[in-house]
Amino acid sequence: MTRTGILWTLSCLFALVASQSSCPDEDSGLKKWSEDATWNGQVPQKGDDLVIENGDKLLLDTSPPSLGSITIQAGGLLVVADKMDISLSVKYIKIQGEMHVGSENCPFTGKLHITLQGNLGEYDIPGFGEKFIGVENGGVLEIHGEYRLPWTKITNTVDKIQYISNVRNIDIAQEGNDTDNIGQNIRALVIYVFNEQTGVLESAAQLVNTNGKVRNFPNNVAAAKQILDDIPAGKIVGLALKRRFRVERVDPSGLFDMLEEWAYGTVDKTSLQFRDYKFHGAWALIKKQGDDSTTQELLLNDDGKNIRIAELYHVENDIKFGVRSWVHTIKRGKCYSRGKSSLAQYSLPVINVVDDTETWRTGDTVALMSTDFDWKQTEFGTIVDCPSCTSNQIQVNIEPEFTHFGEIYKNVDMRGEIALVNRNILIEGGPADKDEKIGGHVKFLKGFKTVQVKNVELNRMGQQTSLGNYPLHFHMCEDVDDRTKPSLLSGNSIHNSFARCITVHGSHGAQVKDNFCFNTIGHGYFLEDGGEKRTVLDGNLGAGQKRGKLIKSDMNPTTFWITNPQTYVRNNVAAGGDGHGFWFIYPDSPVGPSADLGFMDKFEAMHTAIFEFDNNVAHSNGKSGLFVDNILQSDGSLKSSNMYEPWNDPKDSESGAKMVTIRKLTAYKNMKENAWINGGLFKVTESSFSDSVIGLTFKRSSPQNQYIDKSVFIGDSPNAGSPTVISSGGTSKTYPRSVPLAFADQPRQGFVFYHGPVFVDDTFFGDFEDTDNYRSGALGFQRDNDGHSSPISAVSGIKFGFSDPSEGNRVFDGNATDNGFSGLDGDLIGTFRDSDGSVFSAGSQIVKDLPFHSTSNCYQRSNWKMMACTNTFGQVRLTWNSKATGVAKDVSIYRDDLPDNPIESDARKNAPFMAILGEGYGYLAKLNGNMPTSVAFKGLGFTETKTARIGLCVPRDATISIRFLDLNSASEGNKWSQGVSLSTINDLVSSTNAKNYFLDSDVGVIFFNMMHEREYDTSDVQDCLDDRCPTVVVKITGGDSSDSDCTSRAFEKYKRESRDSSPETEITALPTSDLYPPTSWGAGSSRD
Repeated sequence: MTRTGILWTLSCLFALVASQSSCPDEDSGLKKWSEDATWNGQVPQKGDDLVIENGDKLLLDTSPPSLGSITIQAGGLLVVADKMDISLSVKYIKIQGEMHVGSENCPFTGKLHITLQGNLGEYDIPGFGEKFIGVENGGVLEIHGEYRLPWTKITNTVDKIQYISNVRNIDIAQEGNDTDNIGQNIRALVIYVFNEQTGVLESAAQLVNTNGKVRNFPNNVAAAKQILDDIPAGKIVGLALKRRFRVERVDPSGLFDMLEEWAYGTVDKTSLQFRDYKFHGAWALIKKQGDDSTTQELLLNDDGKNIRIAELYHVENDIKFGVRSWVHTIKRGKCYSRGKSSLAQYSLPVINVVDDTETWRTGDTVALMSTDFDWKQTEFGTIVDCPSCTSNQIQVNIEPEFTHFGEIYKNVDMRGEIALVNRNILIEGGPADKDEKIGGHVKFLKGFKTVQVKNVELNRMGQQTSLGNYPLHFHMCEDVDDRTKPSLLSGNSIHNSFARCITVHGSHGAQVKDNFCFNTIGHGYFLEDGGEKRTVLDGNLGAGQKRGKLIKSDMNPTTFWITNPQTYVRNNVAAGGDGHGFWFIYPDSPVGPSADLGFMDKFEAMHTAIFEFDNNVAHSNGKSGLFVDNILQSDGSLKSSNMYEPWNDPKDSESGAKMVTIRKLTAYKNMKENAWINGGLFKVTESSFSDSVIGLTFKRSSPQNQYIDKSVFIGDSPNAGSPTVISSGGTSKTYPRSVPLAFADQPRQGFVFYHGPVFVDDTFFGDFEDTDNYRSGALGFQRDNDGHSSPISAVSGIKFGFSDPSEGNRVFDGNATDNGFSGLDGDLIGTFRDSDGSVFSAGSQIVKDLPFHSTSNCYQRSNWKMMACTNTFGQVRLTWNSKATGVAKDVSIYRDDLPDNPIESDARKNAPFMAILGEGYGYLAKLNGNMPTSVAFKGLGFTETKTARIGLCVPRDATISIRFLDLNSASEGNKWSQGVSLSTINDLVSSTNAKNYFLDSDVGVIFFNMMHEREYDTSDVQDCLDDRCPTVVVKITGGDSSDSDCTSRAFEKYKRESRDSSPETEITALPTSDLYPPTSWGAGSSRD
């Protein structure tokens, strides 16, 4: 052992005795720290640096003085004695040998409190920094705390408290108003007197203070005694210290004696805790007048905290009476006292839970998670004795400011989580100078032999001052699932962290199970570089991730930040934070220290299917519940689209697409959207979404399709939260239920169609009714969409739990007159096909309500702002070099029978428009400006018979050529054929040759038929058959590029006879399908 420069070699002090024991502290070869013989009479002193050398075996069975450090060298052993209450204060513990606190078969049942001390920059140990427990090559760290159920779910709603009386300081007239009331500046003992039958606070006043002349203090005490003596028996009396009580300027003995006799019935100079009051102490007392057996008293002195709260309560006649003394040791003007009363059913609720809570005990602290949009509605309480409670019930001393929902509604499990905060082992970072955000950290390096940390509480850990220092951290360990024992972090409670909760960095096979992570700066559960493979995230609960600056992405803090698809994610809950709940984001190849270690090939992650995502819950997040998008770049910044396209073999593009299954996701009350999924072959199944602006949006950045089935979408559920008041510009608006603040008046959308194709089958929608503040629609489309979407996306087997339009809207898509919508090109082409009539009618297509789309086979649904048409629609996209100088930026599209109702489309996203197929309709494109040298047309959803005639205005004096993509040459790459000219437009109308065209140079127009070479069959799910879109390129050479408008000439010559294009106005009610979803649809219970 080394102590301040003196080397202590324990192996020289005693001989080792080999022995085996199931409990590590029962090893007979251990030498006790508490025995002088262990140290030859030289016991470690404050500040010593202790080295446990090879062969040393030491049992920590006492609380030593604060040490400098402990280094356990290879072959050394430190074991903590069980069944004791031990505190260890140390700057760091470095482990090359072994440290054991309990074992897997013999959990530690005593109490252990490790405090990691130090200030920023005091020292720097290579590989670890400062304030740490660190495990090096060959090291073993096993900490097995007593098993305590980490968290469970409530099964009854915990209601917001309703106070009978609630008075801060002494101003009863300002009950419940904490902003400006009488008594804010007093320094006194305050007395509160309650009616024991009604709970009403009858009086609140200063009882006694130390102000005024010292010689008058005895008279003040006598007056206080008279006040106490005059209180009728049975009244509930609370006393609380408001701010500082200056006992040093008076003789308080008479006051102490008087209070002791009143409170305890005798003066023994020991019963009254207030006798030990010190500056900045908090003190409270409560009793039933006339019954000394009911007296409770609490004094808090010198507990090392800036805020001290002495709070007590008494229950009488099913009413809870409370008194509080709240002291801030720095901001003394903030100090206050409070007297309050409430029905015990609200402030001492019995809470039913899913799991057996026999491992939870009276006095334990629990966290009741938010079930609303704001994660800050998480509230803390203390378990109280409840003789009548079953094993699935607890009674909690808590005064909820918010309602915590506890029901499964229509297969959406919105039962709030309740977590146990404390453990019998506590590791925490000691306070640092200047309030530096530098807590302790526990770090494991490459080559460790065993790491298992189970059932430990970690508080004030992590460091915002530098990278790499987190509460629990596998650091560049490579494979960690090749050990005899799993590398496991389980059952831990991590809170108030300055940086993350659990980090897996450059390590593969770590198991992270059943942990509770709350109130962190930056991400919570963190996979760092993108090379971390085979991580298991199972049964973890996290919430309270706040914005930080340690890395760029911490500005979007995420509870589960997952940078590698080779991750198992199951049974977890992201219960709210400032950013996303779950974020899957991959780099093209691993970044940071993992960049050159060969963990993943370049683009391998982009083409690897997520190993598992099953039975996870996300709620109360400031952004999305589940977010799958973006690419992590080497500098920590993000690219906008993930280009995710999973293959069967991630390294072989010819191996075929591999499906990613998102199963049993429950997402509700997420501020921006419940889920956003970008990428390829995804299937969302048996999932539930509720109470968000958007339920689920699929975005596609690869040529693969997306599916959803057996799922449930709810608009506004009974989980209403509290009414919301939003103030802006001197006015305020009240909403009858909680709303996402930044999106309060935005429409509510269940499933949102975006790129597609996406196929929605066997899915239930309920509670999508318009309110006075916002519109709602079960099915909708991406808003403010300047992009494209598929014309063949489809739905089938849809069930609606409401009647349309009287109780809600099956579909809604607004326009620029509606809040949250615009008139961008992508907004105009929103569509899906109703395959089986479960939305409107079998075979119909839902399209935007525009004359351009309208036929006599369309039915307007005014509440949808859409039409349902029995026609089949495809989509045409135009591209040209719109960036060239002077070239047109947008295009007008005319239907050949409706020349007066064109639509405008621009080149930003391929200038799309919808085309009616197979019924002889024709379309004419006119570029609004100078012509480019070529224009390309691509058709989606076209077949051999589902065709449309397309025309393009061209300069009359230009040389025009046209070529067609060969649709049967995919295996040979793109091959093109020159078009075959026909003599008349009638020849083109009757032609079945996909490469025919007709050019009228006098008019300045060229026509062709957009068609494919075969029909769709039941296995075809792509926009373009055989992944080959009919594509036509018109080349313009020479001529007057400004001669781009042929419309007047073309319609004079080629306008078709007007058809009856007026749609029917459909006012028929669409009935409720089923009030409730089938039991197998949706995620249902997420914890049984």
